[in-house]
Amino acid sequence: MRTATSVTKLCRVMEQLQERQPLGITDLARRTELLPSDVHRILASLRLFGYVEQDPETKKYRLGFSLLRLGLSAFFRNQLCEEAHPILVQLSQKIAAATRIALLDRRELKLFLVDHERGPNNLSFGIHLGVPERLHSTALGKSILANLNPDLAFSALKKNSLTKYTRHTITDPSVLAQQFENIRRLGYAVDREEDLEGICCLGSPLRNSEGIVVGAISTTMLSSEFNAWDEVRLGAHIKATAQHVSAALATSRGSLV
Repeated sequence: MRTATSVTKLCRVMEQLQERQPLGITDLARRTELLPSDVHRILASLRLFGYVEQDPETKKYRLGFSLLRLGLSAFFRNQLCEEAHPILVQLSQKIAAATRIALLDRRELKLFLVDHERGPNNLSFGIHLGVPERLHSTALGKSILANLNPDLAFSALKKNSLTKYTRHTITDPSVLAQQFENIRRLGYAVDREEDLEGICCLGSPLRNSEGIVVGAISTTMLSSEFNAWDEVRLGAHIKATAQHVSAALATSRGSLV
């Protein structure tokens, strides 16, 4: 079977960066036996999409966050499909609403979606797997931030910015800090139209075998549907499912990192 020449060249560059990084164009050209001009074009394209990063001082290249996110998403999604997705489906059917799972990248302090279930109404609410999720305005994000070390939580908020997305979005750090105390007490976070008008969410953190928060699970529904629920009862469903998923992942193939 014939392979695409450009893709083959790209893979050779990526393999070298995987083995030893950072590397400059000359080193990469020598190790891949490609022309420096080819290596430069490949790196320029990869850098455009965030799959490689260039050190501004040394001008050398290393693997970028987009590749990390892609790899983590693929790895965890395979595991989640096998272990957690059936649990997510059961929750969605039980509460008749969309559900989702997100994982935290502690290095980049970003949260991204890795699995979801549309629910009986087949509503997706614009879900795109692998796309970063907002931290301060979503139930997923707030349930994680509330359970992080305060300094790490503050760094995450500072890095991701406290943008106001709706008239309900909380952008005052002191108000969020007070809310975090309540989230820790209840075991779940609520987004009342803070990320999208007319949409409410409720989320609970996922923990690895050491008790460290690594992600979150949530339900998303129209505000009218959310308001018809007893919040404590809905929270109990989400918390129980989060504990179930955490236990399943921790005992199957090792804990989440």
